[in-house]
Amino acid sequence: MKRPLLLVEALASRNDSGLGNMVRLFVEGLRGLARDADIHVIVPRSGAYRPGAHCTVIPVEPNPLRLWIQASFPLLIRSLKPDAVFCLGQNLPWWRPVSRYVLAIPDAGPLEDLGWPTSSHDPYNRGWLRRMAPRADAIVTISEFTKARLTALLGLPGNRIKVALPIRPSHWPERVVSNPGAGKHPPGEYFLSLGNIEPRKNFPGLIAAYAALKNRRPDAPPLYIAGHRAWGYSETIAAVAKHGMADSVYLTGYLSDADAEAHLAHCLVYVSSSLYEGWGLPLFEALAQGKPAIYHEGSSQEEFARGAALSVDCRDPAALATAMETLWCDEAERKRLRDEVAIRFPEIQAYDLEGALRAALLPLLS
Repeated sequence: MKRPLLLVEALASRNDSGLGNMVRLFVEGLRGLARDADIHVIVPRSGAYRPGAHCTVIPVEPNPLRLWIQASFPLLIRSLKPDAVFCLGQNLPWWRPVSRYVLAIPDAGPLEDLGWPTSSHDPYNRGWLRRMAPRADAIVTISEFTKARLTALLGLPGNRIKVALPIRPSHWPERVVSNPGAGKHPPGEYFLSLGNIEPRKNFPGLIAAYAALKNRRPDAPPLYIAGHRAWGYSETIAAVAKHGMADSVYLTGYLSDADAEAHLAHCLVYVSSSLYEGWGLPLFEALAQGKPAIYHEGSSQEEFARGAALSVDCRDPAALATAMETLWCDEAERKRLRDEVAIRFPEIQAYDLEGALRAALLPLLS
């Protein structure tokens, strides 16, 4: 009997941002479908990532990417005749051979009136998402917060949008790093924030808060900000200069997986100053390591961080500075948060990503 075929476009797997993390997690999460369907995954030939044995890999060189998505991708779909196509790279082709199409959307930022850009990918702008998302047979996103925003902003019924949380199950053998000691990290105590240097991460606001703390407590530990030098880099560098923090704020640039995990494992406090997240994977990873942490109140991160980290209005440098000082100086508060994480996170980390993706995609394969 012929098995259903799921074709997965995973070209963003070589992306080092949150999108790339989501893509790789979702591809591995498709293990739950392997007993019911054949899974073919399209990945960049030049990328380092290769899926597990549950997939058949189709390496391609999508150069230029936009032309490949709109021309070569539909031709590949037509030749393979898959029962469903799972698009993880945030794009559907205009011409879609007969199949069922699922679009993964990591956040609703491009649809929001936030006052600053949330994506550097030109095709994935507000108009593109508004036109293409309704044409998908189903949408998969990464939090209930994002589902609610997509439902409201796109006017789609909630049953067309499925949630699969980007949590790596502990039984997967493909942990990128299993020994934090393998990576490099700064010496001594330090504050840490991870994320591409772009406007929604609010790094100028974080630097202003840190400067306020440093001005009243010159002995405060340094702040490290790790991430690609993206389209908010000039404003972030300007904030360092404005507040005279060149000797205390360090922008490391992109870190390898080993170094990022080591930075997390050894930081004193993790700060997620981001004002808008689809989920908040860096904060989740910090809490999973038991780190005292701060996040922006009212964001999607509350789905897993409420009660396990300090919530604060990160648009207010004074409030953020106070929260940073509290977690630096108050060992009892740090212990309270560590204890809360120890109680709550085993249940959160037991989340069945494979089951969630199976439930979202299997009906489209029948």
